[in-house]
Amino acid sequence: MVETADIAAIPLPPGFEALADHRERNEHHLVAARGAARLRLCLRAAPPRCPDCLVILRDQCAIVRLAAAARFERVTCGLRIGQDRAASPSAYRRSRLVQLLSIHDALDAGADQRDIAFGLVFPRHRPLIGATWKGSGERRHTLRLIADARRLVTGGYRKLLRHD
Repeated sequence: MVETADIAAIPLPPGFEALADHRERNEHHLVAARGAARLRLCLRAAPPRCPDCLVILRDQCAIVRLAAAARFERVTCGLRIGQDRAASPSAYRRSRLVQLLSIHDALDAGADQRDIAFGLVFPRHRPLIGATWKGSGERRHTLRLIADARRLVTGGYRKLLRHD
């Protein structure tokens, strides 16, 4: 987290461009990139004439935050940074994102809920029909995944995945 007197003026290092940008009343959340390097920033308003400062919350994620602050400092000083493994999704998260994008692609291609359920989510299950399908846990789980897939796509995921 960066505290600054002017949260409208984003202190991006040279060559970085904003990929995702969300503003709230007293905070400005930003993901910036240069090539494959990503910076995730939370800017908070500080008192006027206060110098910019990095704030590290002391909680179970403090080590990750310290590593992120060190990356930010390396970038702002013009030093090279490598891949940020702490910010990379886990193997489970990557497989989940692939599944959600597959669900979205199937929806775009005209698949219905049952096609998605037994083609993508539960491919080894025998398709359910009628009232059995209506009241099934498989249907509820599929509907939750469809909602997650739609949220993922409307949230601008393509900008975050871009590697130019």
